[in-house]
Amino acid sequence: MKAKKYLYADRSVLKSDDLYAGPSNGTIFSPFGLNIDPMEHLILINFEKDPDELYRIFEVQQARDENDRKRLLIIAYRNDGGADVYYQGGFPFASQDRVLNHASFIERPMEDARFDVNSDHIEVFFSFEDETGRKIKASVNERNRQKKNPFFLLAPVGEVSRNPISLPVYSLYEMSFTRQKYTDIEIEIDNVKHKPDTFPIPIDCSKNYFTRYSLDAFNVDWNKNFKGPLSPLIPGDKHEAEEKGISYEYEKNKGHCEIKRISAKNRKHTIRIDFSPAIPDIVCLREGIGLNGGFSITTDKTKGTIRGFYQLKREGNEIDIEVRPDCGWEPNESRWVLRFLFFVVKVFKEWPKSYVWTSKIKLDDVSQPIMESSWKRV
Repeated sequence: MKAKKYLYADRSVLKSDDLYAGPSNGTIFSPFGLNIDPMEHLILINFEKDPDELYRIFEVQQARDENDRKRLLIIAYRNDGGADVYYQGGFPFASQDRVLNHASFIERPMEDARFDVNSDHIEVFFSFEDETGRKIKASVNERNRQKKNPFFLLAPVGEVSRNPISLPVYSLYEMSFTRQKYTDIEIEIDNVKHKPDTFPIPIDCSKNYFTRYSLDAFNVDWNKNFKGPLSPLIPGDKHEAEEKGISYEYEKNKGHCEIKRISAKNRKHTIRIDFSPAIPDIVCLREGIGLNGGFSITTDKTKGTIRGFYQLKREGNEIDIEVRPDCGWEPNESRWVLRFLFFVVKVFKEWPKSYVWTSKIKLDDVSQPIMESSWKRV
């Protein structure tokens, strides 16, 4: 979708009578959605310099099931680019099946598995048989954590996804590398021990392993691929509406509700997506109108923003929307070593740039718009 095809590139030149074909019916239709992953903790254990014949990285995730029980999942990243996912029964899955490539899912009891954290100590342990019958065992024990200075990171999980179903905005709070002086790491596969990778740059005046963890993960999928009718939102007081845990803030334009922000939250954190200018009342748009604008994605207490642009056009009874986070992630980190890390390892900042969301909305019945949307990598 090229900007030059649009009738109007600047929203400020449009009056309400130019933008809309008729009055509002009092409802709002939003093409956007947010889904929150229940994961709480994760740790990545890299041994890429001393890999197994199959595996090179273990990622451990902890989440709570509907009964508030702690459940663990281990992603074993394979040398061929795929992944095997071993999980305890009842683990509350989110988008793991589509973020990963060629993933297989295998349930294992892992009765002794644990991911225990307090102010001074972190202890992670798991053991299971892989799908070939080999015994896998790994543990991470870090002591003396009080003097650490954690940081924030937008997880670059979207970089590995070839056929994404969403834009994964996975915010990792309280992120830390494990310090070599105070950490014991053991990795054993089929009775062969493997050495954990080290990190080449000192952080907080300490040598570190490349093993790193987040003790406060807030993972959100924006705009999961969708096909079906859009549900109407009923405007409430204070220019807000809510549907399925998502809050919509709107502004009025001659009776039309235009979405300027969507947000969602879990018990601790909030994600916000702001649009400038606001997304118009799509079902009332005049035929032939084209608009473009910008958006930003932020989470509370973070040091970074995802920015991009959107384009929208109505032709006949169809509306096409395109969203591109083409500015990537813009970190705002004061520590020079982390600024250097984000500069050198460009994947941290640049992976969102390769994502494009396209949507086609059919307005044959304006009381029930039908949308088909999806993400792709470019």
